[in-house]
Amino acid sequence: MPSGRALAQSPSEFERNLEASRQRDREERTLRDLRQASQALETLTRRLAKRFDAVPAGTRPQLSNQDLDDFKQVEKLARRIRELQGGRGDGEDAHPLPDDFAAQVGLLVQLGVEVRQQSERVSRHTVSVGILSRTARILRLSRSLRGN
Repeated sequence: MPSGRALAQSPSEFERNLEASRQRDREERTLRDLRQASQALETLTRRLAKRFDAVPAGTRPQLSNQDLDDFKQVEKLARRIRELQGGRGDGEDAHPLPDDFAAQVGLLVQLGVEVRQQSERVSRHTVSVGILSRTARILRLSRSLRGN
């Protein structure tokens, strides 16, 4: 019969297990934050699309301060999502953007939905290149929509 001393962990084993538990908790928190930010991004892009659904093709509406703030919030969320996935900066996007404002808003919504969908499929052990590339495109699109 083993003694109580034989079953006890050594201090170094205990520290390794404790650090592994802390790392797992950080990764799970990061994944939860990623999913929440992705959901917020999708909700905001859908709200923007609804606001601009009556914009005639080929025209560019005058943006209100609220519109500008919402586009800035889209950028903030996209940067946060990139950061949570390990990306830095705005990333690079070489895809051509639609010329039409309405088409750009439509693309923004599509990308927001795709980022949210992909965030639901990643695990705490993975980084999604799709999320990184889509958020880079979202950042570029949002700046274009704001007129910058």
